[in-house]
Amino acid sequence: MDTRIQDLIDNATKESKGISILNTADQLESFYLSNVDKYKDWRAIASIEDWLPVNPEFLQEFRKKLSDNGVETRVIFKESGLKYEVAVLPRRHVKVVPDSYNFKSSIDILDDKILIMNPHQTVLGLVLESKVLVDVFIDMFDMLWSQLPENA
Repeated sequence: MDTRIQDLIDNATKESKGISILNTADQLESFYLSNVDKYKDWRAIASIEDWLPVNPEFLQEFRKKLSDNGVETRVIFKESGLKYEVAVLPRRHVKVVPDSYNFKSSIDILDDKILIMNPHQTVLGLVLESKVLVDVFIDMFDMLWSQLPENA
């Protein structure tokens, strides 16, 4: 999957219609904060361990901000990521996959865009604004979510 993400990044540098690139942690944080008030649902498949080196304090603050703003958040991540769930937040729902899944990217799926974030790529974040892709990612996320068991 990482090579496909790099292909998207390479293509985005040539053709930017519907594609935005986030090169720095500040740009990534700005993206997250600028979208908190725009949505009532936030879906993510996240590699928490790979997100933390970017800014662990921001990640925790952002989770709380989503909850405080009434955003229903559903997140899927590797089981080892549960140790970073420091507080139970209303409107935050988490399901996990076994640690044998070795993804390093995080994907945030919003109503009108997708953010792919990977600190191991040449570009920190890639924002895709495509109704077709958003619809596909929402359906895939919802299908996966419905198949995963509730956490104990």
